[in-house]
Amino acid sequence: MRVERGKSIMRRSMRLNAALLAAVIALAALIHFKSAQEGPAEHALSALKAGDARSIRVERPGAAPILLERTQDDWFITAPFAARADGPRVQRLLEIAGARAAHKLAATGLARFDLERPAARLIIDGQVFSFGLVNAATREHYVMTGDAVYPVHLRYGAALPAGAADLTSRQLFGPGEVPVRFELDPYTVEERDGKWVLSGAPHDLSQDDLIRWVEHWRMAAAARVGPLTRAKALARIRIRLKDGGALTLNLLAREPELVLARPDEQLQYHFLADAGKRLLSPPGAGVRSETAEKK
Repeated sequence: MRVERGKSIMRRSMRLNAALLAAVIALAALIHFKSAQEGPAEHALSALKAGDARSIRVERPGAAPILLERTQDDWFITAPFAARADGPRVQRLLEIAGARAAHKLAATGLARFDLERPAARLIIDGQVFSFGLVNAATREHYVMTGDAVYPVHLRYGAALPAGAADLTSRQLFGPGEVPVRFELDPYTVEERDGKWVLSGAPHDLSQDDLIRWVEHWRMAAAARVGPLTRAKALARIRIRLKDGGALTLNLLAREPELVLARPDEQLQYHFLADAGKRLLSPPGAGVRSETAEKK
C-alpha cells in the first residue's frame, strides 16, 4: 500500500510540474509574441506639442537666423525679413516635436555624430534640436536634444529651410485678404451687388467666365518669393479688398516671368510664364481665342 501511495504522489507531482512547465512556456511565448508585435522600444525626443508651439528659430553656420512667431492661428517670419509664413512648411518643421527614435544614445563623443559643430539647429519654444551626421547605411539623421542623441528619419532634416525664402508663403494674398475690385489699365473687374462686372473692355462673358478669372487672382501662388528690389514699376495694379482695405501691386516684369511687387510687404512674387499670362490677360481672353480657333 505504501508503495502504491508513493507512486500515486509521484505521478501527481510529475503532472503538476509538467503543468507548471507548460504554463511557463506559454507565458514566455506570449511575451515574445507581444514584443514582436509592438516592435522595438521607442524614445520620444520631446514633450512638446506642435499645436502649442509659439516660436521657431532656425540657425545655420554663416547665415542669419530665421525667426518665426505664431499669432493666433497663423505663422509669420519676423527675421531676417517680415513675411507671411507657408503653413504646411512650418508644420513639417514642427513634426520633430513628435518624433520618436528606436535608440537613445548618450551625448558624448559628439565628433562621431558631427554634432560638435551642428549643420543646423532648430529651436522650438526654447528646446534645441541639433542636426549632425546622416548615416547613409541606415538612412537616419543624428539629432541631439537635451542630454541624448537620437537617430531619426531623414524627413526631419529635409524639412529644414535653406533660407527664409523657403518658408515664405507663396500666396499673393493673405488668408483675410479677399479682393473685390481689380484695376488693370485699361479695364476693371469688380463685384457689384453680388455679381462680377467687367468694364473698359468689350466682352460677351458669363458670370462663370468672370468668376474663373477672379479665382485665378485670389488663388495666385508664385513659384518663388524674394525681398523687394529697386526695379522700376512698368505698371500698377490697384486692388480693393472686401474689408475696405486697398493694395497696390507694382508690375516689375512680364517676361520671361511675371514679377509682382507688394511694397506693403517689401516682397516681390515671381510667377511662371503661363500663370503670369492668365493673370494679366483680360477676362475671357482664353475663351475668345478658343472660339476663334474653332472658326
